[in-house]
Amino acid sequence: MSLASLSIKGPFRSKRGLLLGVARGLAEHYQISAVMLRLVVVAVSLLLAFWPVILLYIAAAAVMPTEPRVFPVSERDKEIVLLCEADPAALMNGLAVRADNIEKKVRRLEDRVTSRSFRVS
Repeated sequence: MSLASLSIKGPFRSKRGLLLGVARGLAEHYQISAVMLRLVVVAVSLLLAFWPVILLYIAAAAVMPTEPRVFPVSERDKEIVLLCEADPAALMNGLAVRADNIEKKVRRLEDRVTSRSFRVS
């Protein structure tokens, strides 16, 4: 699910931005390149005045809302995302236990299929 499909009104600060996410959020909202927008901001700050552009950028970061979280569709995936955010080590331990259980089941299946008593009907 992309952020564009959520129909968010107004620009937002991107969580994947370089500094405060203002340029990337504006670029995603107006569907332009974030690199080009950053170059324009740097050029304007060099040509006009450095400090007012920087203060405007910081003010935009303070005023703009942050990018909303997008959860996966299924309830199980939502639980995994929340668990990962709460305690990544617990999630990894749980995944390791599940992987071990799957490996045991596969080994039992291999033993059964490769046994002399197994016949394909």
